[in-house]
Amino acid sequence: MARRARLCADAIGDWPPFVLPSPTSQKAPTLKTLFFPHALAMLAYATIPGAMAGQTDAVAQTVAALDAWRMDEVSALLPTLPDTAESDYVRGLVANRLNDVEGSKRALRRALPELERRHSPLAANALLTLSDDYQKTSSYADQAHALREALEHHANDIAPDAAQGVKDVLSLASALSGAPAQTVSFSGASRLSITRNPLGTLDVDAVANGIDGSWMLDLGANYSVVSESFARRLGLLVKGAGGGIASSTGVTVQSKVAIVKEIRLGSATLHNVAVLVARDELLHIRLPGKEHQISAALGYPVFQALGQVSFDGDKAISIRSASGPVVDGVPIYMDGLTPVVMVETEGATVPLTLDTGASATGLSSAYWTTVKDRADAWPRSRQPSAGIGGALDFDTVTQPEWTFRLGKDELTLRNVRIQTESRPGPGGPPMFGILGQDLWANAAGFTLDFRSMRFRIDRH
Repeated sequence: MARRARLCADAIGDWPPFVLPSPTSQKAPTLKTLFFPHALAMLAYATIPGAMAGQTDAVAQTVAALDAWRMDEVSALLPTLPDTAESDYVRGLVANRLNDVEGSKRALRRALPELERRHSPLAANALLTLSDDYQKTSSYADQAHALREALEHHANDIAPDAAQGVKDVLSLASALSGAPAQTVSFSGASRLSITRNPLGTLDVDAVANGIDGSWMLDLGANYSVVSESFARRLGLLVKGAGGGIASSTGVTVQSKVAIVKEIRLGSATLHNVAVLVARDELLHIRLPGKEHQISAALGYPVFQALGQVSFDGDKAISIRSASGPVVDGVPIYMDGLTPVVMVETEGATVPLTLDTGASATGLSSAYWTTVKDRADAWPRSRQPSAGIGGALDFDTVTQPEWTFRLGKDELTLRNVRIQTESRPGPGGPPMFGILGQDLWANAAGFTLDFRSMRFRIDRH
């Protein structure tokens, strides 16, 4: 049920090395700095038997539906919840998943006094989810306070293997506590050319602190990232947090952070952007026959601030500050700082993460359990998954064709790799995988709208 909460910083092929049908393609690199607040929000159920014992059927049913990502069921059950602290707790978790940050904070703040008075294990989970809400609004001091409260007063309700992840995030929040909140201003709409770098990821030119540079566009990254050498060019004041960031390759990276005062991206100007600062060699990605030095990447917080962004395939992005909300397409949900959409496959509606930094779609061991009985003839291999500081090999199976529904669209992708081994990280269980760039390869592009929380594949 609960995943191990951790902070990880992956540079490429977080899991597994998803590839396009072309025999020369490679899984594009993605920079990950993931913290799983919803996994933490469910730790009580994994570590303390009967955490919800005695609750009404409606509360228990809503929690079970939320944990299983049965979002239609969650919506139907919410109005039936009674007026209790546990109900407010659940309302806060649901609002967090819907990216209703203010609604989540209100509900969790209402729930906390009574939960703490009764020494409920849910108090720790409420604080950890609040920390995610605070991070989304750049309220770093409040985030640090919530995490510190969880560790100091509710340590017994946090699984031992999750505690280090909480401490790592606390180190980052503490280092950023005095920083101003990220904001954005617009001077109209703009269309910016994008290019593929040697690794196949999409880059855009931006001007940060007056310095031109190429920034990778990586929706799947929970933070924006810069290399140490680029940080020096930008004149950043780099702070070293107390802990480290655990990579999926097992390397611990010192969690240095900084604030970029200004990033101009076409008609948008982002102010006070928090970035992780990594050593150059950790962002120097080597693949068979190719290598590339990543200097900077724009992560999810920048996409959220921009509001609505459209990709014209791999040619350009359009930023529209005053356009109307997207009303078609499918809803976007949030797993912490990771965008998620629901797809219909194998007779069920299941969650997959969205990642513009992934060149192709790949499926997780959660999906593998639904198809393994008919996969004897599918090709199997050990595939490398490269990340910050090294690479690991994982057992994968290639499904010749995967057909699924995304809203009204029925789609078929070819040669989709499935990871057969469960492991923590982006797209891993309970996620059924990662939707990458091949999702819209035969379309005009796609639009992300973080105001209306909708994702749409744009047709020609």
